[in-house]
Amino acid sequence: MPAENAAHVLMVCDYSLRYLGGAQTAFIRQAQALAGEGVKVVVLAPDADALASDGIITVSPPRRGTIPVLDLPLLGRARDLEPLVAATIRRHRIGAVVVHSEFALAAAAIDVARQLGLPSMHTVHTFFWRAPAALAPFAPVVARVHSALTGIRSGGRFTGSHPLNNALRTMTLRIAERADIVLSPSKHQATALRNAGAGRVEAFSNVAQPLQVAPAPDGGPLRLLWVARFAPEKRVEVALDAMRLVIDRLGEGRVHLDVAGGTHRPVPGVTFHGPVPGGRVGELMDAADAALITSLGFDNQPMVALEAFAHGRPVIVSDPVLATEFGDAALGTPSPDAEGLADLIVRLEADRSLLAAPREAAVAYASERVASAHVARLLELAASI
Repeated sequence: MPAENAAHVLMVCDYSLRYLGGAQTAFIRQAQALAGEGVKVVVLAPDADALASDGIITVSPPRRGTIPVLDLPLLGRARDLEPLVAATIRRHRIGAVVVHSEFALAAAAIDVARQLGLPSMHTVHTFFWRAPAALAPFAPVVARVHSALTGIRSGGRFTGSHPLNNALRTMTLRIAERADIVLSPSKHQATALRNAGAGRVEAFSNVAQPLQVAPAPDGGPLRLLWVARFAPEKRVEVALDAMRLVIDRLGEGRVHLDVAGGTHRPVPGVTFHGPVPGGRVGELMDAADAALITSLGFDNQPMVALEAFAHGRPVIVSDPVLATEFGDAALGTPSPDAEGLADLIVRLEADRSLLAAPREAAVAYASERVASAHVARLLELAASI
């Protein structure tokens, strides 16, 4: 890799950047962090123009439709996308390729990088794909579609769950096997990927926003915030059921839960704000004592956790693995169900001092993952290949 190209990075994603899920948010923040640190960044993704930012060049591949149910842009087969990837790399004198997805565009980018002798890194946002067991008969279809799109017909196979989960996790594994380095935002997912045979896997956090620490709320009810996609694996119902139990025990007015996203439901002590922009999430975070993460066995490094930490707010987690991952910045529930969450909320309402040490740990966690540190480590990894 020529020295003058070393700080030219191509970032690739198969997902539309107009829909801001966790993967897209992490992708955009990384692109902005790289550009902010003086790295030339080229983004190749559907609807890349949504990422309008100084120092970032955007390229949107032609779109042929959308895969139903998944809401995944259909871009064609990897072999048909390779000329676009190669031309983009040559035109912009790219020195390293970072992909954030598992489909045709990511496969094309990794293959072209290998052909041109460039380092490639694959960021895995979840290896813990989960689908209802009732949909297991669709596993062969998922495998065939992924193979047709990526051109990958052999490689490792995940076998630790029901057939559809296995097929989904095999998708991720087979892309990961082809990259020079697999980047996992969490240590626990890195371990799972290594155990599955993904090759060189590095635990490498997503980018935390610049610190925007607000003073802790002074008086009033204990305020909690739930922010996530309204998908079954995020388990919003656990948070709502816990609030019903809390209100039964304490009465109204002592604990309040704000929910960003979704539609209003008649749950005491809960305000549904519907879809909100990022700035509004920050305002809700500043007003909260802590954020809730109620997923179990699914999340890798939820972006809402980094958002909370940057605002000096700890997270309350139902998943004991996430509690370990985030250390003192997280408060784990005694059990992963609504009863366990309610028990912890009642304790915190009675003694707000229990939040003091986690608040300090949250700020420390975010401080170690700001843009400058992230970019320096990413370039160091690319240079090690």
